Amino acid sequence: MEIKIIIFWLLILAMAAPSFIFGFVKIISKKDKVELFQRLGYPMWFMKLVGFGEIATAIGLLIEPTRLIAIILSSVILIGAVLSHVRAREPKEALAPAIVLVHLAIIFAFTFFI
Repeated sequence: MEIKIIIFWLLILAMAAPSFIFGFVKIISKKDKVELFQRLGYPMWFMKLVGFGEIATAIGLLIEPTRLIAIILSSVILIGAVLSHVRAREPKEALAPAIVLVHLAIIFAFTFFI
């Protein structure tokens, strides 16, 4: 297998696995996520919606025809997360979604070169 394809799939899995886990944690209403969404001022139905969106993007990243849609949806979720943390004046450590967004941009670039 070509090294570019191996790197591409490692990047996809490194994005899809955490996205699935974080989405699942939101859907089951884990205590720390509930507190975070309350602190950010969002209703609980929105947390569930974001959780389902994260799971959908995780699955979509793994399937070629839906990958671009998943990248766009994931980008929207991550940009919303970054803006929410900035608006709430959360510590800089809370801006991890920005790092994930860069990771997603790399996957997007690889998608067109492989």
